Amino acid sequence: MISLLFFVFIALHSVSALSICNVCLCRTNRVENVLQQYIDCSRRDISMSNLTLPSDGYSLDLSSNKFDRLQNSSLFKSTTIIELFLNDNNLKEISANVLDFPELRILDLSFNKLETIHESTFTNLKKLQFLNLASNKFTSFEKLAFHHLSNLKEIILDNNDIGQSLRKVNLFDINGFGLTKNIRNISMYSVNLNEVPDNFFIEAYDIRKLVISNNNLSDVFEFPYTLEYLDLSDNPIKTISTEDFNNIPALRVLKLNNLQIEEVPCYVFEPLHGLKELEIERNKYLTNFSRLAFGDEALNDPDNFLLEQLSLKNSRLTTLDEDLLEPFGRLIKLDLQGNPWKCDCKIAWFKRLQIDPKDYEHLRCGSPKPTYNSKIFDLKPRYFTCPKQDRHFIGVTIAGVAFCIILALIALWFFVFVPRYQSRSNFTQSMYAPSAAYTVLPMASHFRE
Repeated sequence: MISLLFFVFIALHSVSALSICNVCLCRTNRVENVLQQYIDCSRRDISMSNLTLPSDGYSLDLSSNKFDRLQNSSLFKSTTIIELFLNDNNLKEISANVLDFPELRILDLSFNKLETIHESTFTNLKKLQFLNLASNKFTSFEKLAFHHLSNLKEIILDNNDIGQSLRKVNLFDINGFGLTKNIRNISMYSVNLNEVPDNFFIEAYDIRKLVISNNNLSDVFEFPYTLEYLDLSDNPIKTISTEDFNNIPALRVLKLNNLQIEEVPCYVFEPLHGLKELEIERNKYLTNFSRLAFGDEALNDPDNFLLEQLSLKNSRLTTLDEDLLEPFGRLIKLDLQGNPWKCDCKIAWFKRLQIDPKDYEHLRCGSPKPTYNSKIFDLKPRYFTCPKQDRHFIGVTIAGVAFCIILALIALWFFVFVPRYQSRSNFTQSMYAPSAAYTVLPMASHFRE
């Protein structure tokens, strides 16, 4: 009887202390002579109770488990876990002090239904560096508390309707629960932001990456001086100028896709001496790309042209100036596909560019009709000519202008000189004309005498 009770106790104890690796997939990797346990519990519909984590746990994946809230459990306590994935659940609430991971660096809470982050939610996550809160139900930045995360380097706030609140609340409010000054990367894709207030980033001293795409911004704003990566895509921005990028000399990547700009003007990218990658894609109003977009130096001294990748695909460009051949010829990657290029003598230089074959499949002609939809790199040189009628038209135009000028000069000569000539003739005729006194004498008087 005693032995039976003993076995029952052992069985109950083993159930209460069931290792998570008995119900989830666990694998061990050796990294720099250190064993790291990766625990995959995604899509397992596991219960949070009666599961313990291994002593050498490194990564814990609890995504897609239909959790609606997090409560105190041994599943959320570990001194070794570095990565925690709770994305794609139905989380509406995280109780205070539930997450007890003093060594945690990465936390993914994206694609849940969270509306509030309690001020004590992150109390025990002092070393957290990456936080993903994308695609939740946040509507006010005031309901997000980050002041415990002094080591946070990157945050993703995509697809949360917090744009209106950001016009009133400082993102780095040191008196509230805003982001700390150590933040380096911020993503605010589609947060319904209409305007970036002045000095919005004035307290951000080390921001390197900013994604603020797919919002309602119509004007370019003041950027943090330290930026190295900037994505302004999918905003209704109508113009860009040199002043817009004048104060971010360290920028290396710039994305200006799907804006409402009609031209890329002169010198707009000249201040960006460190720019390595530039995307200007899907701009349906863009018809003009200035030969001086990168400044004079890019044309006169291409050795200082450091850009490596450029994409102008899927816009409305029809031609580019041949002066760009030298700087564009130095690019590692160039994509000009998806534009209605006018295949004439003005773009014959395209075929001299070193473009990867996979990047000219859709590099095709938009006009004239004989070359419509033809691959530019498949066309023979005879197709890249400017029609003779164009030159004839220019000649006729010049002749017409010259003829008009000559007529104008003749008319001017008559106006200035002809009136004077007529007045002198009249004067001469008056000198030799008979006197009026003689003309009135009657002829009959002579015979009477």
